[in-house]
Order: sequence, then structure tokens, then C-alpha cells
Amino acid sequence: MSNKQFYRKTATERQRERRQRAAAIEFDSKLNDLEADYFHSNAVQETSDIQMIVEDFCTSTNNEDYQFDDDNYSNTQNIILESSSESEGEINDDNDNYNDDDDDDNYNDGDDDDDIIRELINLSNINREQKLYSSCNLSIYNACMEIIKLSRDLNLNKQQIQRLLNGLRLLLPTENKLPRTVPSLLKIVDIDCSNNVTYYCRGCFHHLASPQQTSCSNGCSMHNQSRPFRNVSELVICDIKKEILSTAKRYIHLIQEYQNESKLILPGDVVHGKIYTKLPSNKSSKLTLVLHTDGAPVTKVGGKSLWPVQCTFIEISPPVRDYADSTMIFGSWLGGTHPNRDLLWSRIVEQIHDLLQTGITIHADTGEKFKCVIRVQLATFDLPALAQNCNIIQFNGYNACPDCDIRGIAIDRQVFYPYSKTPAAPKTDYHYTSLSMLKTNAAASIGIKGPTPLTQILIFPDQIAKDYMHLVCSGHFKTLITYWERILLPGVFDQSSNYIISVVLPHSFKYQFIPLVQYSQWKTKMFRDFLLYVSPIFVALFLPDKLASHFLHYFIYVRALYFYEDTSQLDEIENMFNYYYEHMKDYYGEKSQLCTLHLHLHLKDQVVKHGALVYTSCFARESYIGHALKWCLGKKYILKQFITWYSVDRALASDNSLKLNDIFYVEKFDENFMDKCFIQNYQQKLITCSSTKNIDLSRSRFYSRYSRGLKVFHSRAYTRSGNAISYLVSILTKTCPMNRHTCLGEVLFYFHSSGHYYAFIKKYACMNFSISDALSTISLPPIITDRLKYYYGFYNHKRFSYKIIPVSYISNKIINMKWINDILAYTDVVCEWEHD
Repeated sequence: MSNKQFYRKTATERQRERRQRAAAIEFDSKLNDLEADYFHSNAVQETSDIQMIVEDFCTSTNNEDYQFDDDNYSNTQNIILESSSESEGEINDDNDNYNDDDDDDNYNDGDDDDDIIRELINLSNINREQKLYSSCNLSIYNACMEIIKLSRDLNLNKQQIQRLLNGLRLLLPTENKLPRTVPSLLKIVDIDCSNNVTYYCRGCFHHLASPQQTSCSNGCSMHNQSRPFRNVSELVICDIKKEILSTAKRYIHLIQEYQNESKLILPGDVVHGKIYTKLPSNKSSKLTLVLHTDGAPVTKVGGKSLWPVQCTFIEISPPVRDYADSTMIFGSWLGGTHPNRDLLWSRIVEQIHDLLQTGITIHADTGEKFKCVIRVQLATFDLPALAQNCNIIQFNGYNACPDCDIRGIAIDRQVFYPYSKTPAAPKTDYHYTSLSMLKTNAAASIGIKGPTPLTQILIFPDQIAKDYMHLVCSGHFKTLITYWERILLPGVFDQSSNYIISVVLPHSFKYQFIPLVQYSQWKTKMFRDFLLYVSPIFVALFLPDKLASHFLHYFIYVRALYFYEDTSQLDEIENMFNYYYEHMKDYYGEKSQLCTLHLHLHLKDQVVKHGALVYTSCFARESYIGHALKWCLGKKYILKQFITWYSVDRALASDNSLKLNDIFYVEKFDENFMDKCFIQNYQQKLITCSSTKNIDLSRSRFYSRYSRGLKVFHSRAYTRSGNAISYLVSILTKTCPMNRHTCLGEVLFYFHSSGHYYAFIKKYACMNFSISDALSTISLPPIITDRLKYYYGFYNHKRFSYKIIPVSYISNKIINMKWINDILAYTDVVCEWEHD
């Protein structure tokens, strides 16, 4: 057989090639026709665009962004991408027309035939097979996907992506098949951005066919008036079943795994609360929803705020539960006023209610089918949003408590809630469903102003959680610091301020404290970490003994509810807060007994029903809002931007590959950025210690960092630790002289020998000290003394011994604080992944 005959193509191959060439020719012809139509229909617009060349530039804004408590969204000067047309348009918003360059819909017109392209592409699958141009290594699909990923990384808006497409087409060969418009770009990669935004009058919430519509309700002051965009409210409601299906499919194996092992890993999680165990269930898999909404300002002109309705699955293990990819958006409101609760919630509640009845079936990529029952665990809000969405009195009113019918008293036209040894009668779901329908006076309605759609899927008030982020951290505790500033002498407060900045935090906190005198500039996470880790040492050193003792009752109460490993740690903990609440007026006056203080009374009951406070906090939810605000640029059609980029990011999200072992157990070692000279300096001490344990060092390998699951520990040999102290750890031991079961260790480096991993450490033995030792004029109750010894250890930083320990003995990173002379106090960092 000749070579020519050997390489001759079969009839089937030749027929396949002819079909591919015909399909390619048809695709090219259709694309060229649509391009011609596009240019013809947009000739005037493109001509004007060419005449007015607008260049992107980076500008450093001097205005403070809205504060959120994620480390990535700090309140500093930020670099933002902006076009000159946008900055000029900021001045005269009322006179801007609706065809402004900021309009995200500029490139939707003239693109109706893109659906035909979509059908053609899906029919022949050309976009995944045909090259972008003849000599390109990327297919049309892959090229479009890379452009979208780049655009998301650079946080480009639609106008900027359009200009990127135009620029790329100029650089590429003329035969390229790159789409000309952003909608076409998204359609080629099968990203559906068809969520429809509806518009309403800002004043009367009358539905508007378009933002330009001037007519609304007859009695509205904006009726038949020119309607600037600031007088338009926007609403979008998502397909909730689709959101749940896509997220559950991505995390289905982690969901299955965590439901079986959560008791051993996180015994204080929501899945072990009383409500979760009593929700309707069967042998099917469970998907339990947690809802949240809150507002954040987006625009300066018109004062518009974004209110996304977020949802997460309880069955996804923390901290993955709070990742952006596992956060679902069920709907969102954008407007200059608080959202209308019926418009925002009615369709969301209706969809959830249907799913409660039917459940869903998930088809995993492995071919498995999972029948899941849908349940709702809780909704969590800050106090203003709680009143707005639950339709009750605001927290500064007379019947503001959502849990009991206590009535506040007025002092100088402000409402306060004095302590009473007799608990007020609880509010029940019957009150919320019956009184909301009656037209009664304020006293008879016990603070319930009217109905809310949420009562159709939630039992009030049991399934409404108070967020400790706002109630405790940026609420009551921040108020306490203002009291301390008034009580302490200026010199003492300045000294205490310097003490705070001497406390060094591990690298996972991603910040260090700033002086206490600047607490008005603190973010909420700083109040949280000061309260949970530093405050007992602080008050013992700087506050009068009686005042410190009073505060320690509050600390023990909050710290126990924040995180616990056994429900027995909650026994009688409410007595701590009862004492604190009762004596609040003795130290800070009658006006210190605010509603926010009273609401603390119900936190233990909430924890029993829904798990520790750390698992129902709004830190991650607020961080997500801060992240989402980066998508909202310009002044108009902001909600469409938000929901479009949310849909894009959801489509780009990869399937979850994490397992519980990856999150909590898998050990890894890193030898990068290791100071070999530092290790060499300790060789003799290492040899001495290894000989006592019969460890062979002849083939040992050294490491600078160690991770267990998502926890990362440094060592002194790590050269890039900066100011962080992630080499200070708590070490499990059976010989602690204070019976704490842990002592402090300073990790010098890690090494591997004979199949085992070790840490070479300086071990500091615990000393017989207690926080109560500093309070010489008073005597603390035994329960407080015992709890403080459980949370805090003491050591002399000049007394240590060198030890070799298995890395499994390392428990947590720690925070240490100066005590007296050479003595330091330390405490374990728990739940370091919160708000990461």
C-alpha cells in the first residue's frame, strides 16, 4: 500500500469535514450579517462615541467608603476605576438624560438577533470547537471565558468590557470571531443575565413601566413630575429554586459529609440547636436556609442603598458556609428609602413556601440523585432591619423587644428598659399572627405594627435571631468604652490606649489594633476581638476593682455564648448577665439601661435554639455586601449591574472540591521563606532533645510553616511573618501545673524524621496566677474565677525549656498580653475563620 493510499481519508471523515465547513460558513455568514445590522442600527451612536473619546483612568478618592468589617474592604483611600463621563455626571444628576454613558443598557439595543446566534452555537457547538481565528490556540468559547474572567478580576463594568472588546478586535486578525457586544459575550459562555429589574416610585411605590415614567399615584408628590433617577426604586427577584439547585449541586458531597460528622467537629453549630432538630424532616437529605438582609449606601446623589436578600445553607460546614460562592441572592432592593417589605419579601416567601412543600432533586455530576427537603432555620438582622422587616417598633420605642412584652419607660424623652427580677411575658407566634391583623392602639399591640410576609415561613420570634455583631460588638460594648472614657482620668485612658497597641495579633486577623483613643474609627471586628480576648486583662489592669468585677460578669456571659464545646458550659450562665443588668445603673446611671442591654437577656435562649453566636453572626453577611458594592458603579441602573455580575460570578464558580478533611484535618508543611541560619543556631539544642526521645536527625527535613486544615501556624524560622505572632501556640499537655490541659509554646521550626512530623519549641509552663489577683479589694464569685482560669493562662517569658513535640499536640494560635513584670497572660484564639 502506498503512503498516499495509507493516509487517504475515509468517506465518513470527508463527510464530517464537509458538515463542519458548511456549519462554519453558515456561522460566519450569520455573524457578518448581524455585525452589519449592528453597525447600521448604531451608526449615529458609534459616531458620537468616536467623537467623544473617553479614556479610563485611576483616581484616588478622598471620600470615606461605607465601613464594613471585612479586611479586604477597609475604610481607606481606595483606587477605583472610573470614566470621565461618570465623574462629570456626578454634579448634575437631575439633568442627566437616560441615555447617559453610565447606562448599562447601552449595548442591549440592536442586539435582538443574538438569540439566533445562541441557537446556532448551541446547535452546532461551534463555539467550543472553532478557533477564534485560524492560527489561534483558543476556541471562541475559551477566548470569551478568559475575557470574562479578566474583566471580573479587574472589576470592569459593562462599558469598560465593551471597550475592551473593541480594542481586542482591533488587535486581532480581521477573521476573528470575537463577539462585538457584552450580551453576546455572556451568551456564548452560557451565562444567563435575564433577571428583570422592576421599577417603582420612590414616594408611593407605584409600579413604573420604565424609570422615565412620570405618572404614579394621584396623591403622590412626584406624580406627573420629571422623574430623576434618584426618585426611582429598583427591585429584582431571583429564581430561588435555580439558586438553591446550583449551590446545592456544587456542595452536595460536603453537605452529605458534614451532616454525618458535625457533632464531633463543631458541637455548638446551628445543626445541634433545638430548632434545627425539630424542623420537619424525613430520610431525605436536608437543605436548611438562613436568611439575611441589610442595607448599605451605594450612591451619594439621592442617597440610594442596596438591600440584597442573602441566603446560606446550614448543612455546609463553616467556614465554607460563608464563602461568597456558597452565598445565594434571592432578591435585592435599591432605593433612597427602606425597602417596602411586601414588595421585597412576598415573591421570595411564595417561592420558598412552594419549595417547603415539594423539595428539590439534585442531579450530581457523578450521576447520583439526591432528594432534598427544604427547611428554613432563621432570619437574622441588625436592630433597624429587624424592625423594618418584621414590622415591629424600632429599638428606641416603648415595646421594642421582639421576644417579650416589656414596656419601656421614658426619661427625658428617651425610652429605657430598667431591670426587673420578674421576667416579662413572652411574645409568641400567636401574637405576631393575630395582633398584626387587628387595628389596636400601640399599647395593646405590644409593639407589633402589622403583618409581614415572613410569618408564612418563620415562627416568630423563635426563628428571628439577633445579630451579636451589631447588638454586642458595635452596640453595647462600644457604648461601654464611651463610659470608661468619661470615668477614667485622661492620663489613665491614654495609658490604657497604649496598652492596646502593645497586643500583637496572629496573621489570620489581618490587622493590628490601633490606639483605644481612636475607638470611634474602629471597625466592628476590632470591638469583637478586644471584647473576646483582651478585655478581661484590660479591665483588671485599668478599671476600678468594682467596675472591673461588674464587667467580668458580662464578659463571661458573652464569651460562653459566643463559642462552646459542650452545652454544659451554658449552665446557669444567665445569672452572670442578670447581675450585670441589675447593677448597670449603679455604675453608669439610669440612662445606661437601653433596649440593646435588655435584648441581651434573650441571647441564651437564642443560643439554645440556634447554636453559638459565632454561627449566626452577620460578619460574613456584611462582608458580602461590601464585596458586592464593588460591582455597583456610576449612578444609574445600579441594581442591574449588581445582579448581572452576581450571575456572572455564579456561572464562573467552580465545583467545590473541599472535604471535611481538607477543612479541619489534612496536614501540610511548607519550607519556603525559611531562615536556615536560624535553624543552624539551634542545632545543638535540637540534637540534645532528640537524643532523649531517640529521634534520628540524619535524614531530617525542616519546615517553616505548618497547616492543619485551614489553620496555618508559623514558626520563628519563617522570614515573612511580619509583626504577627502566629508562632505562639497552645500545646496540649497532661502535666500543666494549673490543670489547664494546655501550656504555651513558641515554635522555633518544624521537621520531619523517620515518617513523623515534629515541632521544636520553647515550652513555657503555666504559673499560679489569676485575673482575680489584680482585684485585691473585692472577691469574685467562684464561677467567674473558674471560667477565667479556663480561658486565660499566665507564664514567665524568661522561663522556658526546649522540647520536641508531635505537631498533633499543637492546639490553637494564641494572643498574649502584658500582665506584671515578666509575667504575661495568654488566651486561645477560637473560630479564627470567622469573617475571613
